Amino acid sequence: MKMMKNKPEPAPARRFDALLIDLDGTLLKLDLLRFIPAYMKALAAYFSSHLPPEKFTAHLLATIKVMMESDDPGRTNEAVFYEDFCRRLGVAREEIDPLIEEFYRDEFPRLRSWGAPRPHARKVLKAARRQGLKLVLATQPVFPRSAVVERLSWGGLSAASFDLITSLENMHYCKPRPEYYCEIARMIEIPPERCLMAGNDTVEDISAARAGMATFLVEGEVIDRGEAAPSFDYRGTLAELAALIEADFKTASL
Repeated sequence: MKMMKNKPEPAPARRFDALLIDLDGTLLKLDLLRFIPAYMKALAAYFSSHLPPEKFTAHLLATIKVMMESDDPGRTNEAVFYEDFCRRLGVAREEIDPLIEEFYRDEFPRLRSWGAPRPHARKVLKAARRQGLKLVLATQPVFPRSAVVERLSWGGLSAASFDLITSLENMHYCKPRPEYYCEIARMIEIPPERCLMAGNDTVEDISAARAGMATFLVEGEVIDRGEAAPSFDYRGTLAELAALIEADFKTASL
């Protein structure tokens, strides 16, 4: 098995009680650099009666930045997003809610050609379930749950596989804030040090280490932003992640 450790000394055997795993580029094959522009173009078309597409996109990007930088534990990402976005558009949320719902119901599924299943994604989820781990879909919570569930289907996966799915509605922080990972740990009632976070982004996913979690960098569609980030504990394919889960359980059972 070619799974590599990023540290010179092997980590001590440990028992993970939860697996947090990213979606886009990890469980789902999706080129975000191409998908996001297509997504924004489609969404802007739904708001053409309010703003020209180029202005809409600028406002949307600015609002997403505000939401990702928010550190208010009293407001969900959804609350932060709509407060800022509606202010920029000069409309009430009640006015745009029907458009948003219609978009994610009718138009967003048409973007499924951008996504495809990742080999061994199901194997990882089955291994985690077989070993009794809490399973969290720790995707960047900037999309509503409906859009996350839709993208899961593009990878041939089901929301029913997870104990928790992070989304716009239920989270108060975004990656790479360590508070995002601490909030997940509280929600599933498992200490961070007994959680393993797996993902393909060297900053957004591996930042779970700052919350005290072990990390696994998933190969295949690695995103290296060239920014300073914590060292990962493990690196390998999804098949090797599944093997690590199985081996960890067996070691803990001795």
